[in-house]
Amino acid sequence: MGDAEFHFSPRPNRAHEIKWRSWTQAAFDEAKVLDKPILLSISAVWCHWCHVMDETTYSNDRVIDLVNSEYLPIRVDNDVRPDINQRYNMGGWPTTAFLTSSGDILTGATYLPPDQMAGALDRVASYYRTHRPEIATKALEGRKRAGATAARSAGELDPPAVDAVLQAVRTSYDPGYGGFGTAPKFPQTDAILLLLEQAHLRGDDELREMAVKTLEQMSSGGMYDHVAGGFFRYSTTQDWSVPHYEKMLEDHAGLIAALAAAGMTSVLDSATAYLDGVLRDPDTGLYAGSQDADEDYYSLDAAGRAGHEAPYVDRRVYTAWNAALAVAYLDAARRCERPALLGNARRMLDRLFASSYRPGEGLAHTEGVGGQLGDQVWGMLAAARAYQGGLGRRWLDAALDLSRHLEDRYADMRLGGYFDHAGGDALGRLSDPIKPLVENSIAAIALIELDTLVGDPAQPHLELARRTLESVAALPRQYGLMAAVFARALDRLRRPLKVTTGSEELARAAVRAHPYAVVEPSDDQRAVVCVGTICLAPVSTPSALHEAVQEATSSRA
Repeated sequence: MGDAEFHFSPRPNRAHEIKWRSWTQAAFDEAKVLDKPILLSISAVWCHWCHVMDETTYSNDRVIDLVNSEYLPIRVDNDVRPDINQRYNMGGWPTTAFLTSSGDILTGATYLPPDQMAGALDRVASYYRTHRPEIATKALEGRKRAGATAARSAGELDPPAVDAVLQAVRTSYDPGYGGFGTAPKFPQTDAILLLLEQAHLRGDDELREMAVKTLEQMSSGGMYDHVAGGFFRYSTTQDWSVPHYEKMLEDHAGLIAALAAAGMTSVLDSATAYLDGVLRDPDTGLYAGSQDADEDYYSLDAAGRAGHEAPYVDRRVYTAWNAALAVAYLDAARRCERPALLGNARRMLDRLFASSYRPGEGLAHTEGVGGQLGDQVWGMLAAARAYQGGLGRRWLDAALDLSRHLEDRYADMRLGGYFDHAGGDALGRLSDPIKPLVENSIAAIALIELDTLVGDPAQPHLELARRTLESVAALPRQYGLMAAVFARALDRLRRPLKVTTGSEELARAAVRAHPYAVVEPSDDQRAVVCVGTICLAPVSTPSALHEAVQEATSSRA
């Protein structure tokens, strides 16, 4: 394979001397013909230690010789193939996985320095040659366990689960520095959003203070780029002072949503200025996936940076991440009165759907790669929000079409919910049925909103949402605060609220009055608040709308 299809460290290295293959049927066939184990390297364009491994381990003479002589090496980009990463990641990036020629896992690790890697290459190759019956037995057992995963994930919906997840968030909260846990510290934006939503619904100022302090500590410390704007990926320290310097579009989508919900408009404006000025392609309106880490560059002030080339930006466009950012921009545009964000969301979605969406066939993941579950569910939610944001009826039609596509291609007809990919590629462990908690929770939120908007018994979106959450209901007990998105979806299931209006002022009042408000556009400048099949009298002012929302939700409770 040519080097051009692989991304290596931008610094001097010899990783290209390894005869990497792509994840293809031909590569697996070659491994079987040669009777060699597979070395699977999962890296990412933005990943610092992936670059280090290219510069050290994969530039070592002995490692290069061993890999090329004893293995069939396959290199995969995590962002391009999240389905492969879901099944083979060994706890971080880079992932170094040793597989049978059929793709079953022998062993693995993350970063391995040259000497350790050479030793592992020797040991695994020897083991592979001499323990075939044992390997075959373990592989069969592993496949059986994987086949039962979907059934083990399912459970009954328990409303107190929202309280349980919220308590896990409270317990993990760091009162000293904000955020959750000690180190390393990640933004955990769904946990922040859960705190903000529940603070509003429960009238609990303490929950809001947890969320706001977390955002303030991140944005005022080392986690934020105080020159160019934007958040780094995570902090290696409890006090947010020493970050890992990658900047990720995926992370910013959640952070923009959280900043808007918290009303932190100064940081919101700075972060969106970074996104729009650096990651956004002015020709297409679409956003790049990431910007590389470079500790030396980011330690410079503005004058110092002016004389240096900025870190590499991965211009590849990922559908799920762009759609997630569009959701955040649409909410921030309305909630915080930022019309420029509405314009950017409009252009982003117009171009994204023009290039990646085909009615009845769903959304592609990125150029040359078919769609995955994350692309469909974030695309469905973005389309539903675009309709609510006043961008036109075609967006509701697109959201409904994507809901049908999910059922046709991704659904588990027996247990409900959705598998992470549509099953076209079954190489290695890709045939293992996996239902990711996050993507199924986002699907449920989108389906709940579609049901609120459409309310058609012939299109039972609410029942689909319920079955989707049931299909992963056993997972939150294992996930703790990482199940915050599930709690956000489950709570919406029992609090439907629709506000129908043609007034942007009243639409803004609606989203400020209730975190789950679904806005249906109309020609009437008044607003009608509905809960289920019960609607209140039309109102004409923001204060009257707020009172109507309070009345509707209290009567529902």
